[in-house]
Amino acid sequence: MKNKLPVFAGFALFAAATALLSPATARTWTNAQGKSIEAELVSLKGESGSETAVLKTANGQTFDVPLASLSAEDQAYAKEQAAATPAKAEESAGEPSVFKKLLDGKLVAVDGKRVDKYEMASEPEYYAFYFSASWCGPCKEFTPSLVSFYNENPGAKKAFEVILVSRDSSEEAMEDYMKEDKMPWPGIKFRNIERMDEVNRYAGNGIPCLVLVDRQGNVVSDSYVNGDYRGPTAVMREMEALAAKKNKVTEAVP
Repeated sequence: MKNKLPVFAGFALFAAATALLSPATARTWTNAQGKSIEAELVSLKGESGSETAVLKTANGQTFDVPLASLSAEDQAYAKEQAAATPAKAEESAGEPSVFKKLLDGKLVAVDGKRVDKYEMASEPEYYAFYFSASWCGPCKEFTPSLVSFYNENPGAKKAFEVILVSRDSSEEAMEDYMKEDKMPWPGIKFRNIERMDEVNRYAGNGIPCLVLVDRQGNVVSDSYVNGDYRGPTAVMREMEALAAKKNKVTEAVP
């Protein structure tokens, strides 16, 4: 489960949670107050100058920690690891996915004038879960931008799949929304959404909410950071940057 705590409270909990635990892939992280913990870096998200490090303890809990609150050495390490994200994604492409079986047979997509069942030809490296609804004004304003980004950015389509997680009150409303806004991505079948806890756990306090995760469910970018809403556009921009990095890595391979 993802936790969003103030940095001081977060480090206090880290100390208690990791006193007897030292995961093999973890390292020691130190904050400005000199408190140290053992945790693994999951991802670095946010715009330059306001990044957040997502750290995971040995018991599986993840915490969002402002990068600026960490030591200079830790900040440099996190940025170095983030720059290598595309390469790491290639290495982990063969790892078991927590979403492949979960979504199998439970997706629909616009097919002409109707919405029909949908099967992914291949699994993406990342999933961008889009929590949205037809009755939501800000959602209706943002969706066209996401549609344009998806259609015009071939690098993104190689790396990500956007999945609509509807917050409409009926299947008809959800499908009309998909058709009217010409969504080129699939959505979770309306009747399956409520029971899909593995996806709903990424929902924020409001919509529109766009959350980018890898195949193992680790959050790469979120519309909410430390409980504060920064919106889906920031996530979309980070998806674009990550896709660009992936393209560079792909082009460099003979």
